[in-house]
Amino acid sequence: MAFKGPELSDYENVVALNEAWLGLLQMDTRLRDGLPELPERLRARITNLSRQQISRLAATPFLLFSFREGDDRYWTRILTDSPERDLFHVNDADEVDTLISASLGFIWQLARRNSYALRLICGATLYWTERIAEQTFFHLLAAVRASGDTPGVRFTGHPELWNKLLDSGVSEEALTRQAAQISALQVVLTDPPECRTQSWSRAARTNRAPRMRVADKDEPTQS
Repeated sequence: MAFKGPELSDYENVVALNEAWLGLLQMDTRLRDGLPELPERLRARITNLSRQQISRLAATPFLLFSFREGDDRYWTRILTDSPERDLFHVNDADEVDTLISASLGFIWQLARRNSYALRLICGATLYWTERIAEQTFFHLLAAVRASGDTPGVRFTGHPELWNKLLDSGVSEEALTRQAAQISALQVVLTDPPECRTQSWSRAARTNRAPRMRVADKDEPTQS
């Protein structure tokens, strides 16, 4: 059976979301709570990237952050529980909420349009993609908001992979960083879903208005 891979527009969304997440890591302590399983040197590295390095690393062809796609019990629970929080409460909106909303919107529409592509981009289980596709977007967003959790870094059990991404993956040499990012994609395609006990951080909501801060674009990638 032939499967349709991600489209160019899908990868453009992946890059934009990666760039937003990496940029927010530099200034938001709640997102940094999703990094504890990385070695300290890698946590220091990923939270101190320059704008150019963020732009380069964001081009990795899968989401660098995780919504616990492999934790079936977690998703069964939060999608079954009745959300108690007001989805449109203005005091809950901030940059992290904007990132979560944008990411889940992208994930939800891709789950319905091309679940195979979503599994490639998130390294997700079939169960997870099917459960996402079954939800209305409102219920999905409300359930995640009600959990109070924020996304964590992907592949916390592969420090050697992150060492490569944060070194060669942000290289000034286009071929060097592309090779590092493609090798990381191979892990997404060949490894089983991430550890089902991977934790999220608890999001302490603030009163800031929603706005997204994204790193500046790097110069065009050489072919």
